[in-house]
Amino acid sequence: MASRPGLMVKLAALAKGEVAADTLEAYRRAGQTVYDLLKQVEDRRLELKIQGLNPWTIDLANQGQFLCAWNAFVLQTLGDRLLEADYQADPSTVGYVPSITAKQALACYRQVESWLNRAHQAQQNPAYLLDEYLPADLPSWAESESCPNAHLDGMVAATRLIRTHAEAAIATFEAETIPPEKHPTIYQIHQRLAAANSEADYAEQLWKPDVPQAVHPNIERYAKAALEHYYHLGQILAMPQLLEQPSSAPIKPALTSNRLQRPLPGEAGFDPWCLTDPAIRDEFQRNPEARAAIAAIWQADPDPERTLEIQAAIDTALAQGAIAYALDPWGTRLGHYYCCPWAPIYVVKRAVTIDCQSLQPGQEFTFDVSAMTVGQGGTFKRKLPVGSFQPTEEICISPSQHRERRSHHRGC
Repeated sequence: MASRPGLMVKLAALAKGEVAADTLEAYRRAGQTVYDLLKQVEDRRLELKIQGLNPWTIDLANQGQFLCAWNAFVLQTLGDRLLEADYQADPSTVGYVPSITAKQALACYRQVESWLNRAHQAQQNPAYLLDEYLPADLPSWAESESCPNAHLDGMVAATRLIRTHAEAAIATFEAETIPPEKHPTIYQIHQRLAAANSEADYAEQLWKPDVPQAVHPNIERYAKAALEHYYHLGQILAMPQLLEQPSSAPIKPALTSNRLQRPLPGEAGFDPWCLTDPAIRDEFQRNPEARAAIAAIWQADPDPERTLEIQAAIDTALAQGAIAYALDPWGTRLGHYYCCPWAPIYVVKRAVTIDCQSLQPGQEFTFDVSAMTVGQGGTFKRKLPVGSFQPTEEICISPSQHRERRSHHRGC
């Protein structure tokens, strides 16, 4: 665990363009229970096998717990190994990591709690049923022109540990109680394991601390492929019927006639602040510049009905529990986006499709609507940015004066 960095460490990190890992360390500490949970799951698997049960005859609550514990374990492991590899490679900047490492570790850490939560629910409720889009995917990979050596080392190290536990889990499929009609599924599982192991082996054989930069993209590609295959494989080992039935489709919020009844700009009853985080609307409404910025957005919007339709879909998904307001590691609201109209930061709880965009559990997003560049010949912007959102002291109000010293959030 990293101690609080001193001045010299901060200066060294600044010189190398690294960012503070305080938030990552908080998630890292909070997720350590994952490893105890995985041990409990592996013991339970062995116990059920001794009782004569096979992966198909295990009840759905246990299957759900196994799957959720696996997902939490893979995500926590990847985050932990990325941090550890960077600290070991450069002790002079412990407590700071390259930007790509921070982004990737945070994307993984942010999904751990939701899977832990589901695992604990399944542990306590024999009738528990997972209501998720399965098999779930890993968070999107952070992009960088040049992946640091330590980052690659961390990815390769993660594949080693995850592989060990995947091979332990597959042993439960070597049971005489499995009926012959399930053998084709077992063959597919072994085939998937072989593919993941081959990719992991190739990445490891390519990897050396002094490997030429030209080889880095290949190491990264094979390590990513292995991790993605292990992530899916562990879910299938917990719930083998995932191989035997099509995945459930993401939820598409059902828009009621309320959307059609929402007044448009210029009509009686129109609420220009409907895109703004409810927690800060009153405060912004008292700010003349903020009021002018909100008015400018609606004046420049070429299709306000489309904007209101997307917001209605977000509101519906929030009411349905498919999304929620995002929280920080301490359970506090993460806040709102730093640009006008200052929309909330949301986290996806169940797979959902909004504005033809598929959002997966654990992803964070916001609704970014902007007319900031329209006056300079730019285009009106209306999109759903997905990413890991970090605190910032910036707040955009207008092109001429858009920064105020406050605590808000922007994407990384």
